[in-house]
Amino acid sequence: MKQLVLRNSLYERIYRSLGVVCMVMVIVIIMTGDKDAWSFWIQIIAMLLVGLAFLSLNFGSLINRLTVEKGMLTIRWYTRPGQTAIKIHEIEEILADENSVRIILKSGRTVRLPTGMLEFDEKRAVRKFLKETTGF
Repeated sequence: MKQLVLRNSLYERIYRSLGVVCMVMVIVIIMTGDKDAWSFWIQIIAMLLVGLAFLSLNFGSLINRLTVEKGMLTIRWYTRPGQTAIKIHEIEEILADENSVRIILKSGRTVRLPTGMLEFDEKRAVRKFLKETTGF
């Protein structure tokens, strides 16, 4: 099994700061709110959950991961929910430019991985990983 894991540092900083803002809002709500009202507790719970989601980087979904195992390329990218599994023998070609890597399948379907927000070294690592593991 080969794996490439990348983290988008810009999105990571944005999400962490939004999480900190939500936690500060929880403290402000606690200090200024009416503890006898039911809406107070709903606000606290909602802001805690949103803050935890931001602090955990959306529960790990902002981590980019490419994995090759037993002839399958598994893609988990920050722009798409879940994972995409592609059989390596179904790949026709891989095209790369500044903003994205496009994997074109024999069926005509295109899987696009946006790389515009990644650093130059990370973009190169994605291209190198795909070239080594797929042969394209």
